[in-house]
Amino acid sequence: MDFNLSPDLVRWQERVRAFVRDELQPHDAAIEATGMVPAESLDGLRRMGLFGTNTPAAYGGLGLSMLGSCLAVEEIAKAHTAFYYLCGVNVHIGSKPIEFAGSEAQKRRWLPELASGRTIGAFALTEEDAGSDAARLATTARRDGAGHYVLNGRKIYITNAPEAGLFTVFATLDPALGSRGIAAFVVEAGTPGLTVGRIIEMAAGRGSHHAELIFEDCRVPEANRLGAEGWGFALAMRCLDAGRTHWGAYCVGAAQRLLELAITRASSRRTFGQQLREHQGVEWMLADMAAALHGARLVAYEAAWRYDRDDAAARTRAAAMSKLIGADMVQRVADTTLQIFGGAGYSKDEPIERIWRETRVVRILDGTSEMMRRIVARDLFREADRRNAPV
Repeated sequence: MDFNLSPDLVRWQERVRAFVRDELQPHDAAIEATGMVPAESLDGLRRMGLFGTNTPAAYGGLGLSMLGSCLAVEEIAKAHTAFYYLCGVNVHIGSKPIEFAGSEAQKRRWLPELASGRTIGAFALTEEDAGSDAARLATTARRDGAGHYVLNGRKIYITNAPEAGLFTVFATLDPALGSRGIAAFVVEAGTPGLTVGRIIEMAAGRGSHHAELIFEDCRVPEANRLGAEGWGFALAMRCLDAGRTHWGAYCVGAAQRLLELAITRASSRRTFGQQLREHQGVEWMLADMAAALHGARLVAYEAAWRYDRDDAAARTRAAAMSKLIGADMVQRVADTTLQIFGGAGYSKDEPIERIWRETRVVRILDGTSEMMRRIVARDLFREADRRNAPV
C-alpha cells in the first residue's frame, strides 16, 4: 500500500498552502474583528478555483478527485473559517445537488456559475423541528398547474443564505410518505415568495452567515426540480457524504495548525529554568496530539479514496467515520493547545480560542456526532446480518 501522494497532488497541496499562508491568513484577525471578508481574498479564492475543486471540468470546475479537493480543504482550514464556509461549502452541499441530480441543461446553466464563485450555492434542508431527523421536514411543495410548484415553509441555520444566488430546497409533497415524499428544487435568489430571514449569530464563524429562509407561496418552475419526485431525501444524504468527507479533512487542517502553534509555544516559552517542551508532561501532550492527528488524517484520506470509488455503502460509512473521528480529535487538540498556551491561549491576542470555538460546531453540522455513530453502527449490523444469514 502506497501512502505517498502523487507528484501532481503534492504540487497542488503546496500551491494551496502558499496561497493560504500569503493571501488568507494575514486577514484572519481583521475578519474576526470586523466580520468582513476582504474582496481581494474572495478574488483569490476564485482565481485558485477553490469554489469548484471537485466540480467536473466539463462544468467549469477543476475536476479534482475528492482526495485533491480534501487536500485543498485541509490547507484552507488553517485560515479563518469564513473562507471555508464561502468556498468549501459551495463545493459540496452548495453545488453537489445539481451535479448529482441535475439534467444536462440544469448543469450547464448553474454549475459553471457556482464553480467559478460568481454565484454562491446554499443547501436548504434543516428546519426548527427537522435537524438530525431530516425526513420530518415540514416545508411543503404542491403542484400548481402543469408547470410549477408552490413552496411554503421555513428553514433555519442555512449557511451562506444572505450571499447565495441559488438555493437547493428540500420540501415534502406528502408528509405521510416520510422520506419518500421529499423532492429537491433549485430556487434562485430574488424569486417572489422567497425571503432571507434573520441572520443568526453563532458562537464562531465571523465573516460567514447563517440565516432563516422563509417560503410564502413561492412559485418554482417544474424545470427547477432536481430529479424525480420522492428522490430528494436520498439526494440530500448523498450530498452530505461529500460534506462529511470535506469536514473530516477540515478538522485535520485546523488541528495541524494548532499543533504547529503548540510546538512553537513549547519551544519558545521557558518555565522553571527550561523550555516548556522539556517538561515530560508537555512532551506527552504534544505526542498525543500528533498521534491523534495522524490517525484522523489517515481516516480522512481513506474516506476521500472511498468516495472517489463511488461504492455508496463504503462511501457513507467512511465519510461518517472521518467526520466523527476528526471532530472529536480537533476539539481535543484545540483544548490541549489552549492549555499549553495558558492564559495567552484563552485571550484574543492569539488565534487559539477562535479556532477552539470554530471547530466545536463540526460535532453538530452536516449530521451530529451521535448520528455519525448511528450510521457506522447500522453498517456494522448490516455486515453482521449478511455474515450470519443462512445459506
